[in-house]
Amino acid sequence: MFNKPIDKYTGITLIVVGAVLIVIAAFIALQSFYGYTVQISKGQNLEDTITSLVNVLVELAIKLGFLGVIVWAGSILLKYGVQSIKSMPVIK
Repeated sequence: MFNKPIDKYTGITLIVVGAVLIVIAAFIALQSFYGYTVQISKGQNLEDTITSLVNVLVELAIKLGFLGVIVWAGSILLKYGVQSIKSMPVIK
C-alpha cells in the first residue's frame, strides 16, 4: 500500500536521470565534434609519426567508449523508469 507512491517517484526519478545522462552525452559529443582538431606531429622518422597517430586514435577511442557507456546507462535508466510507471495501477 505504501510502496506505490515510492514506485511512482522512483520511476520519475529514473526517467529524469536517464534523460539528463543522454543529454549530457550529446552535449559532450557535440562540443568535442566542433572543438576537435587533428594533431599530427611530424616526427623525425616514420616510427615517431605512427606512434603519434596511434596515441591520437587511442584517445579518440577512449572518449567514444566513455560516451557510449553514458548513453547505455541513460537508456537503461529510461527503460526501467518507464517500466515502473507503466506497471502502476490506474486509479479511476
